[in-house]
Amino acid sequence: MSSSDSSPSGNTAKILVPLDNTKISEEVLRFADSWAQETGSQLLVMHSRTAAVQELVDQGELIDPQEAFDERVRNFPLHSECEIHHRFGRPSEVILRELEEHQPRLVIMAAHSHTLLGRLFLGSTTDTVLHKGHTSVYVYKRASLDPKEILVPVDLSAVSVDLLKEVDEIAMRRNGRLHLLHVMDLPEVHLVSSGGAFYSAITDSRLIRRQREEYQTFGMQRLKGLLGQVELRAPVELHVDFGTPYLRILGIAQQINAGLIAVGAHDHSTLGRVLMGSNTDYIVHHFEGSVYVHKEPAAPEAEPMRLGSVE
Repeated sequence: MSSSDSSPSGNTAKILVPLDNTKISEEVLRFADSWAQETGSQLLVMHSRTAAVQELVDQGELIDPQEAFDERVRNFPLHSECEIHHRFGRPSEVILRELEEHQPRLVIMAAHSHTLLGRLFLGSTTDTVLHKGHTSVYVYKRASLDPKEILVPVDLSAVSVDLLKEVDEIAMRRNGRLHLLHVMDLPEVHLVSSGGAFYSAITDSRLIRRQREEYQTFGMQRLKGLLGQVELRAPVELHVDFGTPYLRILGIAQQINAGLIAVGAHDHSTLGRVLMGSNTDYIVHHFEGSVYVHKEPAAPEAEPMRLGSVE
């Protein structure tokens, strides 16, 4: 392990791990080290401080945190190769610069639930990295949920295939199970009079129940069609539900005690902007477990869904 401002040599995949000096950083580092071992990746551990903090250090009013941080990381029982990078500036900005410079495969960053730091991490820093970065992000949260139960909301587009390939690897590494979920709009049936005027929508009748069953059958067929496009090794369960996507995603996650929700997004596409919109934001902020946001910048833009999709 070395403390350096240069990128690791070779073509080894890299994992960027922004850390602070809080207790959860040890959990994140341990988790990232395990991920790096399992994938043959290299860790880039990054610590940032603002110009205001550095000014206090220069004036002798604050002890330079670099030496203590380096010692803390070096004394940590890591099993993968690691470099330590110290950067100056706002955390979100320096993380984005690291992404551009070193092109890591993944960012693993912490979310501190119910703390001031957590609200900051789940505010400007995490939001900025998720929306402006072009790298997959694993938002780590400390929670007493089952890490082997992985919920994967899918929109049945090309990005879903890329997402499934990645989460299948995650599930296999933790002996887990995948739960594929497709959320659809609730079907509505309107009665029309002979004169063409609409009456109120039917919300509870045999007709609407039959329509819902047809939608559910169609959704299940689409999910099975998606499975036919990728070879999964992990056990899989299929779920079709109706309603507001982020609410149903969180509801199903609670039912199966999921410790991880994995979603996919295209960069620079309509689907990407939707995926990185209200649903993903809500999940990242409100789900108690960890969230993995998989990005495939080169993936083609998907065709829009007719019957509602997970954003």
